[in-house]
This record gives sequence, structure tokens and C-alpha cells, in this order.
Amino acid sequence: MAPKRLKAIVIGAGAGGAPAATVLSETWGDGVAIFEAGAHYQAQDFNQLERDMIPRLYAKAGTQGTDDGALSVMQGNCVGGSTVINDAICFRPPPEIVERWRAYGVDIDWAALETNADIVEAAMGVTTIRQDQINRANYLLGLGAAKLGWAGERLRHNSPGCIQCGFRHLGCSYNAKMSMNLSFIPKALDQGAQLFAEIKVQTLRQSGDGWTLATSAGEFTADRVVLAAGVVQTPALLLRSGFDAGAGLQFHLQTVAWGDFSDPVDMHNGIPMSYGVMEFADVNGRSGPGYVIEGVGVQPVPFAVQTNAEGELKAEILARYRHMAGALCLVRSSARGQVRLNKGGEPQLSYDWNEHDAQRLQHFYKRAVELYLAAGAERVLLAHRNTRWTTTVPTDDRIAIGPNRQFLYTAHPFGGACRGDVCDAEGRIKAAKNLWVLDASAFPEALGVNPQITIAALAIEGAEKLQAQAR
Repeated sequence: MAPKRLKAIVIGAGAGGAPAATVLSETWGDGVAIFEAGAHYQAQDFNQLERDMIPRLYAKAGTQGTDDGALSVMQGNCVGGSTVINDAICFRPPPEIVERWRAYGVDIDWAALETNADIVEAAMGVTTIRQDQINRANYLLGLGAAKLGWAGERLRHNSPGCIQCGFRHLGCSYNAKMSMNLSFIPKALDQGAQLFAEIKVQTLRQSGDGWTLATSAGEFTADRVVLAAGVVQTPALLLRSGFDAGAGLQFHLQTVAWGDFSDPVDMHNGIPMSYGVMEFADVNGRSGPGYVIEGVGVQPVPFAVQTNAEGELKAEILARYRHMAGALCLVRSSARGQVRLNKGGEPQLSYDWNEHDAQRLQHFYKRAVELYLAAGAERVLLAHRNTRWTTTVPTDDRIAIGPNRQFLYTAHPFGGACRGDVCDAEGRIKAAKNLWVLDASAFPEALGVNPQITIAALAIEGAEKLQAQAR
């Protein structure tokens, strides 16, 4: 369709952009356009081959990370965003964020957030993973936790028709995972919204009360713009457009430990992530050090990367692949990073390490060893260069934390255009009119649990307020 002045443009088709576009298109129909830098894939495109799907679906073909190479940042690059490649895990917004975010000058309407979380869960078909759907790897995680008396639970997911193929990270070939490309995006399109895939927005400039977007497909104009391009591209677009953004970056720091069992585990079979250990969380009524442990199952290529090993040691580890059960931690970082631009106008990421984060990563490694030994593992493998195979809990000096000492990544970045700083408490950019941020870039801190439901629920609320402001 030929460009025209639109009522609203939503940049990004992931957990924030898709729900926002659905709300806006209820009123404005084809006056709403969704711009997505990635392609629009269908079930038949997800061939379950890592060599094909990682370059297609992941930002920078899976190589995105911090400047020092110490932290990989995994994000989706397609219609549906990271919801296409995530583990489909769904936590409701933790009530602790009401007080935590108030410290940043951000007041949350908890009743509205709860209502919108209900809407999101209904649209995405969220259910609790059944006992009979827990694979052996996740069973062993739960077994170890139970023997140690640690709190744990079956997780909730947005894949009600899951056939348990084990390939959630590569897109769902069976249209069973109700990611944004299968839930909110179709609804927005049914209501008339226009979807423009494989279009990159380069800059924004204000035109009166509206906006002109310079894109890879030419210029577009709109009365309002919603930024939901994800925590890297949203701050980068703001920086390219002359806004003060990029500060306050936080992460769920993620690393892995594996129990090595005598009998095959085959962690790649079944639902990769179905059980969680909440003993050490600091949300949902718990007061632990601040991390969640979740079972994890990966295919051979990411397993080879995550082991953080080389040469004969890597060969030895890979030979045990079928016998390994994996545990992943989500540590709510307290240190802050930043999004900057390189000379070509593309984002660069930095993260400042601190001792508090290091101590919690060490705490996880120690607890993972205890857990897997309790579950019957013969030994435990840590993704740390100083300590590999172990049958005893390592000392802090053996698992010293710092850049490139351990495999570390995040699938959950936050900040860069934070509420209470760049944005007001509801997501409006303070320095502009009719410009909103409705993705995790606006979160003033890391959430503490898998964030897709909270991102979507806050996006619905923000889009509703945007519409109310326009009346």
C-alpha cells in the first residue's frame, strides 16, 4: 500500500509491539502500521536445523553481545521477535515490582496490570506444564531440589498444543507455541493493521505533532509512534534520532551447569524448560539472593558453545552430551550497562561488572553442584574455565567471576529508555510528544522472572492510554 499519514506506527512486532498494535488497530484499523526489521516466517520455514534457523531468527545471527565479548545477548529478529525463539515460559508480573519500581518514580496500576496479564495469557493459551510433559532432564532437576528441600514448581507456558519436539529455540514448526506471530499479530491484521516486514527504521524526526520515519523503504509519517524494537534497537533508534537514551541497561545474567548421569538423559527430547527452582528467587513472596533456576535442554550446537571449552576437553564433554541434564540460572543483575552507537550508527553494548552479581553467580554454581549430586549425577560440569568437572562444591576462588571466565549470556535485557528517566511512568518519552516506548527498554530494572507476559501486559496498558490521550 502506498505510504500515507498513519494514525500510529508501531516499530517492532514482538512482546511489546504486537499487543500494542492490536489495541491501536481496534480503533484505527488500517491507520496502524507495524514495522519489523526481521522477516515474517511461517511454520513451514522452521526446518529445525540450527545451521539455518539461528542465522535467520536471531539478532546478528546469534553473535550479538557486549563489546568485550563477555556476555552474549540473544534476541529474536523476525515477526514475533524473541517470543518466536524463547522457551515459551510464562510468569505473571511479580507483585514486588510495585514497590521496587516506585523507587524509580514509577507507579504501577496493579489492578490494570493483573487484568491485562489475564488478557495476554488467554490470547497466548497459557497453561501449566503437565506432569507427564516433564522430560527426564527437568525431572532430575526437580528430583535434586526435592531431596534438598528446595522450593520448586512446574512452569507455565504458552504452548498448549506442544508436541514436545524439543525445538522451541528454532521457531515452532507445528504452530503450537502461541508466540506473538500466531496470537496478537494475526488479530491486529484482522482488524486492518498493516504489517511491513524486513524494514529497518533508521531515524525519527518530529513533524509538528506527528513524526516522519526514515526507513529502508522510504519515508513514512504518522501522528504517533510506539517504539517496541527491543532492548538494543529501541535505544539505538532513539540515539540515532538525537535523544538522550541508552543508559540503565540491565540483564538476567544466565549461565549453565550440567549433571552427568550414568544413564542417557537426552535433554534435547521433549519440552526443554518445564521445571523451575524458586528457592533462591527474590520475587513472588520469596527473599532469596535473587535468581531462578530453570531446567534447560539444548541441541548440540548451543551445547558446544555453552560448555566454554576447547580441544580435547570439548571432545570429552561432547561425548557425554546424551547423559547431561542442564540447569540454567536467571540472575537479576544489579550492575548497569549502556547502549551506545558505533561510527556506523549501529548499537554497541557494555556491561559493568560488580561484586554483588559475581557472588550470586558463584552461589548458583555451588547450588547446582549440590542439586545434581543429590539427584544422582556422577559429576557436575560447570560452564566456567577454572572449574569443569567436579564432584564437590567448588570454592569461590575456583569459580571467580569476571569477563570471559565463564560462559554468560542473556535472553532478557532491560532498560536503555527507562521509565522514570527517558520515559515518564507510563512510557511516554519525556522530551517529545506522541512518542512512546512499550517494550522492555522502558523497564527501570531487570524483572526477576521470564518477562514476556509483563512486557505484553504493560504494552496493552500503554496503548490504551495512548488512545485515550488522542481522544
